[in-house]
Amino acid sequence: MMTAAKRQQIIKLSIVYIFCTIMTLCVLIPFALVILNSFKSVSEAAIIDFSLPEKFMFENYAHVIQEGKLFRAFGNSMLITCTVVFFTVILASMTAFVIGRRDDKFGKFTYGYFLIGLIAPLALIPEVVIVKLLGLSGTYIAPILIHIAIRLPLSVMLYTGFIKGIPVSLDECAMLDGCGPFRMFFNIIFPLLKPVIFTNIILTFMAVWNDFQISLYFLSDSKMQTLPLGIYNFVGFMTYKWNYVCAFIVITILPIIVVYLLAQKYIIEGMVAGAVKG
Repeated sequence: MMTAAKRQQIIKLSIVYIFCTIMTLCVLIPFALVILNSFKSVSEAAIIDFSLPEKFMFENYAHVIQEGKLFRAFGNSMLITCTVVFFTVILASMTAFVIGRRDDKFGKFTYGYFLIGLIAPLALIPEVVIVKLLGLSGTYIAPILIHIAIRLPLSVMLYTGFIKGIPVSLDECAMLDGCGPFRMFFNIIFPLLKPVIFTNIILTFMAVWNDFQISLYFLSDSKMQTLPLGIYNFVGFMTYKWNYVCAFIVITILPIIVVYLLAQKYIIEGMVAGAVKG
C-alpha cells in the first residue's frame, strides 16, 4: 500500500515535471519555428508556420552571411563579449575573495556597494555623458566598460557566496608554503571556483552577446555593429523576407548554444567538497 506521504511526494514531483516540460516547450517551440522557416523560400516563410519546406534552402545561410556582413558583426560581438567575460571573471573573483575573507566593516561596506549596483537601474544618460567626457564615443572601449560595470555586481555576489564555503585553512597552508597573495589566489583558490566561473561565463556571455541597447547607443559606426544590431538592420533591409531573417537569428544564437553545451557539466560539478581532509 502506498502511504499518504509517498503519494503526496509523487504528486509534487509530477507537478514539477509538468511545469518543467511546459517551460521547455515554451523555449523549444519558437526555436523550432525559426529553424524551419530559415530553410524555406520567401513565399513559404511569409506564412510562418511549422510546415516543412518543399525544398530545404541551405543557400539562405550563404545569402545571409554575404548580404548581412555577418563575419564583421560576428567579430565585433566576439571582441566585445570575450573581453567583457574575461575582465568580469578576473575582477569579480578577486573582489569576492577579498570580501569573503574580510569579516570587518570594509568587507561589509564593499559587499553593500556591489549590492546597490545589483538593484540600481541602468542610467543611460549619465553613461552617455561620462563616455563623451572620456572621449570614448564611437569606440569598442565604451560598451566594454559599461558591460563590465553592469555585470560585476551579480558576478561578485555569485563568487562571494561560493568563496565563503572554501575553508580558510587552504589560505593558511598556502601562505606557510611561501605563496604570496596573488599566487595563492590564482594557484589555489581560483581553480576551486570552476563551477561558479563557468556559470558566470554563461550568464555574462548570454547577456552581452544578446545586448542591443548599449550597442545601439555607443556603437554609431556601421562597421562596429554587433550581431543584434545586424539583425535589427537586416530586418529593415529584408522586410517580409523572413526566411533570411530566421537564418540570421539561427546563426546569431549558435555561439550561445555552443558555450552552454561545453560548460554545462561544470555548473553542477562540486569542486570544493573534500578539498581539505583531516
